[in-house]
Amino acid sequence: MEVSVRGRDGPSKVRIGRLDPPVDFPPDATPTLLVTEPEVARLHAPLLPPFRRVLVARGEAAKSMEGLESLWGAFLDARLDRQSLVLAIGGGAVSDLAGFAASTWMRGIAFEYVPTTLLAMVDAAVGGKTAIDFRGRKNLVGSFCQPRRVLCDVAFLESLPDVQFASGMGEVVKHALISGGDYLAFVEGLRGRRPSASSAPGREELEELVRGSIACKAEIVNRDEREKDERRILNLGHTIGHALESTLDIPHGHAIAAGLVSACRLADRHGGTEAGLTARVEALLEAWGLPTSIAAATALSARGRGTGGSRIRCEIAESISADKKRSGEDIGFAMPRAPGVVEIVRIPLTDIEDFLGGAP
Repeated sequence: MEVSVRGRDGPSKVRIGRLDPPVDFPPDATPTLLVTEPEVARLHAPLLPPFRRVLVARGEAAKSMEGLESLWGAFLDARLDRQSLVLAIGGGAVSDLAGFAASTWMRGIAFEYVPTTLLAMVDAAVGGKTAIDFRGRKNLVGSFCQPRRVLCDVAFLESLPDVQFASGMGEVVKHALISGGDYLAFVEGLRGRRPSASSAPGREELEELVRGSIACKAEIVNRDEREKDERRILNLGHTIGHALESTLDIPHGHAIAAGLVSACRLADRHGGTEAGLTARVEALLEAWGLPTSIAAATALSARGRGTGGSRIRCEIAESISADKKRSGEDIGFAMPRAPGVVEIVRIPLTDIEDFLGGAP
């Protein structure tokens, strides 16, 4: 199955199916530099095409000015030009870094992506956002750069640790809440059960899980690629979630899970949500072992457990004040109202600070 995502420089084709290296990556293709990280290279060596390779740091550590400069240096050493291709294989951090580097090299060269985690397949793979972190602020420096092609093979998920799979489910639940309807019912029907790609039924379920999230995100991005209006609803759970992630250094999806429930609770204070929605979202996230409160997210972090609660919440509030969605003293906050209904509401930063002081 294939989903098309429109972009300023042409469509991005997202395919969900089996990866076939000889067919998908012919050795005599455009000069290509493969960007990946050591664990992916170790676990999935047979699936990696025989292109010149550069390894970057694992996880969020790759997304730094130092990591970007090092990758630009690899581009220079490989003599990449405007006819070259950057192929990123790995998690979302690899995609963010390689995509941003490609978008800025010689004012932009082609970029393709093979995501190897659930989080990357349902989130980083689609939409064309690329970025690095700066001075502790997540994704503060970046660009819109649609990959030419994305290839999602759920077989990569077999080697994914449970904690990383659960992290991906944080974003899946966000998409299910935005979509509502059949996709939300499908995700709820899993009830915390992780399908296995090694069986035909399990592979079909995983592909449906990935397809539903990609379809949700692609439909919105196709109407608003540059996040001028509707695309902002994809930030659901991210205002507080990103602050938790950067302050506490916890997995992205775990932070987003706590941010989702916090968004439901904050929405209750600003016009309300459908009866039972907060409890419904909370139960779904708990089925995957994800935190459903700021306190639970803090407890996951050694730093959070070792620092006074009020001090940590002040740091979380300070991180939110540097959020890209801030405008003056207000912030555009994605408020869930009901399954399939999310609104962007401008609220004062002081309201969020007050909420953080008393929220569970």
